[in-house]
Amino acid sequence: MLEKNPGKLLTDLMRSTKAVLIVVDVQNDFCHSEGAFSKKNVDLSHIQKIIVPNIVSLIRKCRKSNLPIIFIRTIHSGWTNSPSWQGRIGGMAKKTPICLPDSWGAKFYKVKPDSSDCIVTKHRYSAFTGTDLDLILRSKGIETVLICGVATNVCVETTARDGFNLNYNVILIEDCCGAFSLEEHESALNSVRKYFGNVTESKGLMKILGRGKIKWR
Repeated sequence: MLEKNPGKLLTDLMRSTKAVLIVVDVQNDFCHSEGAFSKKNVDLSHIQKIIVPNIVSLIRKCRKSNLPIIFIRTIHSGWTNSPSWQGRIGGMAKKTPICLPDSWGAKFYKVKPDSSDCIVTKHRYSAFTGTDLDLILRSKGIETVLICGVATNVCVETTARDGFNLNYNVILIEDCCGAFSLEEHESALNSVRKYFGNVTESKGLMKILGRGKIKWR
């Protein structure tokens, strides 16, 4: 949806609606070299060296522009783990504890919410499932969600799909999203681009934010 004139379409969309940045699952277990996924021999170097620094820069720019920010975090416990949920990934989910309550793995990785930011805790892939995210967005009159984080093809894409189905304008920020393989990342981007929303890069987005013509609050 951004192919013909991405700059104009993105600018018009963000100027005519209230928007929010949603940062998904930037947590130690998903991003840190000592986190749960790194221990499964997943290469996280691209997420650590490129994606997270891009997210940090985008967050800084959004704060300067007074764009609201919502941080999504995953927490898994015996209270929310069902047999089907633990059976995912061929049963490996049950053998690999991820983002346990009050654990180091559940803490944010190199991003730090401010007192003005909102934190939403989820227990499934989508940030909308079993949370008050939709209520928060509607209470603030939000119409457009800018989504970034990890993993592109799992929690980020699932959140984008659910946001679209709830009638939000979805913008996925591709260089601020990371997956555990390039193929999975690209496949998710193509799916969102074709069916669920818009895909753009942070450079163009920050340029729009820097013009100072859009009032967010």
